[in-house]
Amino acid sequence: MEQSSRRRILAIVGMLFAAAVLIAGALIFQRNKKDTEASRTAFSMGSAVSVKLYGPHAAAGAEAAEEEIRRLDEEVISWRIEASELARWNRSAKAGEGVSVSETLGRAVEQSLELGERSEGALDITLRPVLTLWGIEDASEEQFQVPTDADLKHAAERADRKGISVTRAGKEEQGALLTRSDGETVLDLGAVGKGYALDAAYDRLQSDFASSVSGGVIAVGGSVMVFGTRENGEGFKVGIRDPEGLPEDVLGVITFPAGTKKQCISTSGGYEKYIEKDGVRYHHIIDPATLHPAESGLVSVTVVCENGLISDGLSTACYILGEEKAKKLLSLYGAEAVLIRTDGSICITAGLEGRVEVRGEIRNTKDEEG
Repeated sequence: MEQSSRRRILAIVGMLFAAAVLIAGALIFQRNKKDTEASRTAFSMGSAVSVKLYGPHAAAGAEAAEEEIRRLDEEVISWRIEASELARWNRSAKAGEGVSVSETLGRAVEQSLELGERSEGALDITLRPVLTLWGIEDASEEQFQVPTDADLKHAAERADRKGISVTRAGKEEQGALLTRSDGETVLDLGAVGKGYALDAAYDRLQSDFASSVSGGVIAVGGSVMVFGTRENGEGFKVGIRDPEGLPEDVLGVITFPAGTKKQCISTSGGYEKYIEKDGVRYHHIIDPATLHPAESGLVSVTVVCENGLISDGLSTACYILGEEKAKKLLSLYGAEAVLIRTDGSICITAGLEGRVEVRGEIRNTKDEEG
């Protein structure tokens, strides 16, 4: 073979090799880019669940987070699922006798009872008999009947949050003793469960993927958690639903900068579940003080704080309490909020000023006391 032909062949081989290296490199880059961002969707706790994580083990982390949310619901805190720990306790716990429960369940009940006390009973995890009597969560408009005051009072006699106690069984990780003074009292963690699921998912990620998941956003129904940084180096924006619009309509957004530590955002509003009967709208957030749907001058409350269970419970309690009492309760937990009033104006507490972008014309978007 001539020397020139040999050189041409070697040159072609070299170019092919270089092209192969470039292609392989591009494929590796694309694979790595894909591997550092993962999304999952599911259905749990009666709501849509979405997980989006960033980092080298994003896919495994997303799977683990979704698994933890499902496990918490099915095995621990659901009052509806018969096999769950809470449902078993509701069925079998005898009055005055402490029953050993997991640390996970004990902590949820303990935090909820404390919030109930601090909110003057606005959050009441023993109110299930009253909620069932109203039936707003499940009944159709044709089936729905407004309960009588006598029936509501009778149902409320089975609600006894002060009769529930949690006692540590030993070291914190060993669980707790859960006791009720009235054998008919039923616990329902629905008002805090979705936020607590965010806590559980985050704890799982910190335990198994602390160094390999750099950030993410997890949503369980109306509760959302953000932490860390997105793949592009930016932070997160969480929408605030327009209470007068469709579920996808956004009234504004809250900005969370890159590197944000765990923040949980929960929203409660009468627009979420309601029934209209004879021209009157009855929503699902029942005020324990009146045993009727809350009328506090607010149509929506969005709470931001580090603890998911607390953010979830606070959004319900603040909605029931109304603006002035809500501000005092929020301060006890170092939480911030966006309160939408019935007249359409908005109160943004001091810690969120400059971080909330409201769309449309709003008469007032500031906390006068802040």
